[in-house]
Amino acid sequence: MAAARDVPAPEECQVAPREFPLFPAGIGQRAAATPAPLATPPAPPFTLPVGDAADTETIAAVTATVRESLACRNAGELLRAYTLFTQDMIVALYGGPATIDPELRRVMTEGARPVPRARRLAIVAIAGVVTLPDGRVGAVVVTETGSRVFRDYLVFENDPAGGRWLIDESVPLE
Repeated sequence: MAAARDVPAPEECQVAPREFPLFPAGIGQRAAATPAPLATPPAPPFTLPVGDAADTETIAAVTATVRESLACRNAGELLRAYTLFTQDMIVALYGGPATIDPELRRVMTEGARPVPRARRLAIVAIAGVVTLPDGRVGAVVVTETGSRVFRDYLVFENDPAGGRWLIDESVPLE
């Protein structure tokens, strides 16, 4: 018998939405484009950072961030999900205000559209949670939609003002 999918319910999305536009004045502004080189060397393979095993409280806190982020995505509440990302992560995702896809901009501003139950993101595993030398926390996070599995290495940064860990980086894993 297959294990039940751990699908964060849309009702678990309790965080207030991030303000739109996502980029306060001066943040995420790209300089004039420079031509890309004709050939770029392949990026070296990602290796998991080394750190000390995180304590139980930290593991619970980053798990809560992942869980609520997925609940917000399942609820179709992208601006709420993005509240759980650092500004650096938002810039890494979108670059700046001029580079957000117009369709995504529309989805973010028109309101919630819950994801159909069969396509909701589920948590498969959150493993290898470590405290990194710079004070952030890293973890391998595996999620799935029923038809596709995602393995990512997430880095979390503590937000003392908000009292929780926020997603600061995401690296897709093979």
